Parts: sequence; structure tokens; C-alpha cells
Amino acid sequence: MADTIHCTYTGNMRVEMHKEGTHDILHTAHDNTGTYVTPGDMLLSALGACTLTMMSVVAQKTGQDMNGTTIDVSGGFAPNAGGLTAVHLKVTFPEHVTPDMRKRYLAVVDLCPVHKSLNHDIKFSTESN
Repeated sequence: MADTIHCTYTGNMRVEMHKEGTHDILHTAHDNTGTYVTPGDMLLSALGACTLTMMSVVAQKTGQDMNGTTIDVSGGFAPNAGGLTAVHLKVTFPEHVTPDMRKRYLAVVDLCPVHKSLNHDIKFSTESN
């Protein structure tokens, strides 16, 4: 079981999150001023981080260097708290990553546990350089 994350509503659409010495403030998407990360932002960030981690497993197993690889994650949410409907990943590899390794990394994009945990109705798309 993963570590427990403790969340407390503190008023004014703010939620404080604590996990073993870390602390962050989340703000709901309602009335979001952009000052705080929203739960939706956290979800998309988790997907990006998990995807890069899966790619890094491939890099380690093959003795390759994927340092500098980035993923821009964008999501579309349905109105009225309808949930996540679409996710787009834009993977950018540094010049030193060969075309063969790029294909191998992209082959594991949908294998990360966060991706597998999301609703199967979400439309996923991926592009890369």
C-alpha cells in the first residue's frame, strides 16, 4: 500500500496536503486564481512523472541515457465536474536519444500504473519529436 496522504480542507476552496514531511496547498478548479496547483494538475503531473519513470526503466535495462527527456501533459475536462475526457502527451527527446530508442520509450507510454488506473473512456494521444 502506498504511503498515506492526509488532506484537510482549510476554507476558501483550499486543501492542504501532507505526506511524511512534505506539504502542499491545492486549490480546487472552481474559482481558481492560478496561485495553487489544482487536483487536476496533480493528476496530469502524476501521469507525466509515471510515464517518464516507465521510460527510465527501459533506459536502465538497455544501458541508455534519456536524461533531458520531457513530457508536456495537457488534459481536457468535461464541464460541470464531468471528469477528465482527454489527455495529450507531447514527448520531447534530446538529440542524443536515437530513433530506435525513441520508439522503445514510446512503446511503454501506456504501461505506467497511473495511465492504467484512469478511466478507459479517456481519449489518449501522444506525439514526439
